[in-house]
Amino acid sequence: MNDFLSKISNQIIGPMILSTFFPVVLFVAAFALVVLPLAPFGQPWTGVVRNPADWQKNGIAVLEITFLVLVLSVVLYNLNTPIVRMYEGYPWEDSYIGQFLQKRQRSKLEQASLIRRCIAKMWIERQITGITTDLGKLSEVQRNMARLVNDDYPNNSSLVLPTHLGNVIRAFETYTTRQYGAGAISLWPRLAGVLDPSVVQTLDNAKMAFDFMINSAFLTLVLAAMSTAAGLMWKPPVANSLYRPWEVWAFVFFFLSYLSYVAAINRAREWGTQVKSGFDLCRLNLLTKLGYQKPADLTEERRMWEVINYKFAFPDERTYPDLPYSTPATLLIVDPVSTMLTFERTVLPLDDGTIQIRVLVVNTDPTRALAGRVVFQDTIPTGKIYVSGSGTVNGGSAVLCSLNPIQIDLGPVPYNETRTVVYSIKTQPLGA
Repeated sequence: MNDFLSKISNQIIGPMILSTFFPVVLFVAAFALVVLPLAPFGQPWTGVVRNPADWQKNGIAVLEITFLVLVLSVVLYNLNTPIVRMYEGYPWEDSYIGQFLQKRQRSKLEQASLIRRCIAKMWIERQITGITTDLGKLSEVQRNMARLVNDDYPNNSSLVLPTHLGNVIRAFETYTTRQYGAGAISLWPRLAGVLDPSVVQTLDNAKMAFDFMINSAFLTLVLAAMSTAAGLMWKPPVANSLYRPWEVWAFVFFFLSYLSYVAAINRAREWGTQVKSGFDLCRLNLLTKLGYQKPADLTEERRMWEVINYKFAFPDERTYPDLPYSTPATLLIVDPVSTMLTFERTVLPLDDGTIQIRVLVVNTDPTRALAGRVVFQDTIPTGKIYVSGSGTVNGGSAVLCSLNPIQIDLGPVPYNETRTVVYSIKTQPLGA
């Protein structure tokens, strides 16, 4: 996803210059001015960087530095995803330190969630008991905890990563799952085809700012390590044994690396805001492009995205139901959506002028899964109305959720069990 979002537009040179070239130039300059003086070689590079007047005298060093800057820029640009994943904690999350930090991050998430729930419970108890105590400050705390849970952590504690940056990125990667039941990783490449140019430009700008800070954090960390290694290896002479310049520079570089990492976290939040906005604004266009009808409400949309996401991940799997490309007159709303049910609908005109609708619903799921809740929905033809009290399920009174279209709650349906839905419609009286 990181690689896709960084290349979402065709403008490669601009992002490369802003996110990698400038940090590399600063890195090479600091390397020549600070690290090389500690070593017994590399003095021509140091001289060229210190005094631009020497460029004509030492053209070879200038060419070497230019070549190094260009090569490092290209390499750093293509290593962006591994660098980001390293700071997220993926490569070392199973190590001892990774598990320790992961546990700490989970503890922070659990504490924030607990505080949020406790304050919400206090509000409910306050309304029930009629207590007039002002809870204004607690409301602010509750909002802060809600922002922390939603903006800085993923939707599941099992997805928590060892680092703060990793969890901020995972928070907006799982936003679509939390909000719409859609998997961002599989949908983003397809969403690229329907994103508005303004959204693309905003995304690029946010990602470039993030890349600049994370690359700066990485390169200054490398400088800190190189300064430390050079100082320990060559031990340059100093006038005061209590003062070693390389130690100061190593500390400065470590500190700058930390500041850049903190700034990268803030840039990641802004990047995540743009990612979430892109999906919010363009997701229905994506549904249309995929050939599906727009959902009637958020609940139906979540069911649709869950099926679509599964179909994208496992195109050869047939245990999930297929989505219709247009809204059918008769359908079953099943929870969980992965459970497959079939139905057979028959129509019988009666002597009293009413029309009896009989529907046989069967749980035929190939995995023998339970359908926790099933709602039968049927569209009543124009000019007809539902006959009050005529609805039954397996002979008992039906629980109606809606009359237009008619929706009847069938409750849970275990594997291989049936539900027989019967109801009647009649011609709508004139003037009704």
